[in-house]
Amino acid sequence: MKAFFFIVLLLFSVQTLSAQPAGFSAEKKSAIANNLVKAINSENTGLHTSGAIVLADLINESYMDRGDASKAMIPLLRLLKNGETEKERIAAAVALYQLGNPIGIFQLGGVARFDDNKKVAAVCKNLYYTYHTLNGTEYLVSF
Repeated sequence: MKAFFFIVLLLFSVQTLSAQPAGFSAEKKSAIANNLVKAINSENTGLHTSGAIVLADLINESYMDRGDASKAMIPLLRLLKNGETEKERIAAAVALYQLGNPIGIFQLGGVARFDDNKKVAAVCKNLYYTYHTLNGTEYLVSF
């Protein structure tokens, strides 16, 4: 009977461990972050958008830590402010939300309040409120 429980426990632990995402080494995380920063800084609109989306997905799926991806924050802030299309600005907003840096979150609140594009402003407002609701922090901006 003990052997049966041991085997079940072993199978369960193997399944649980195999379900965890495979982590990247520190060198690979740095290289990935550098490549994504280059993509966000490029002149290609599609590359801006896809770089921001990939960064947000890597953080969301726990393949990268927020600290590893923090070097992309300044290019994302620039993209959120100066992006030509609303798609790239929304992708930058989502990536900033995933980074969770207080400066980026504060900027989302500013864009939500003062931006002329209603769609971008609405997305930033929702991300701003969601961040503060999930983290139990106080809203710095009222809409």
